[in-house]
Amino acid sequence: QTRLLRVLEEKEVTRVGGHQPIPVDVRVISATHCNLEQEMKQGEFRTDLFYRLSILRLKLPPLRERLPDILPLAEGFLKQSLAELDVPFSEPVRKGLALSQPTLLNYGWPGNIRELRNMMERLALFLSVEPQPELNVQFLQQLLPELATVAAPPQVTSSLTPQQVLAQFNGDKTAAARYLGISRTTFWRRLKENPPVQ
Repeated sequence: QTRLLRVLEEKEVTRVGGHQPIPVDVRVISATHCNLEQEMKQGEFRTDLFYRLSILRLKLPPLRERLPDILPLAEGFLKQSLAELDVPFSEPVRKGLALSQPTLLNYGWPGNIRELRNMMERLALFLSVEPQPELNVQFLQQLLPELATVAAPPQVTSSLTPQQVLAQFNGDKTAAARYLGISRTTFWRRLKENPPVQ
């Protein structure tokens, strides 16, 4: 911590075994899951380094609280993984992934983005064979058994209207209801109770 702070303050580094300082112009992006305020109180993290690093602080919610992001992220990771294997991201694959959206949304994602990327890399390996298997919910759950575990849908507090949530999920009422942590029937009733303002 002391050395990093010195680099940030003096904007120079010295090679291992060297004596001549080398000027550097760097920007540091750091991330942690630790409670740094608590660590500072316990003397585990330097206060001066904390305030030197925390110019712009962003709190990123876990993936399970960002349900509208799951399908676009999954699609992006799958495209990237398939491209690395010289396999095109075909329309049947896109549709199969979209049809699997409720399964993806119902999972708790304890490993966050890394877990989603890992799953899409595994999926890409199996989609790279000839003939390409059909991507559907059954295939996805067989290949990724963790997705087959039934979990209670996350309770999400949302200030959006039912219509806005529905629009976020491109009209998919099941996905919208799951995002709000309510049943499809309850979601349908809320849609009727809150008609769009003309």
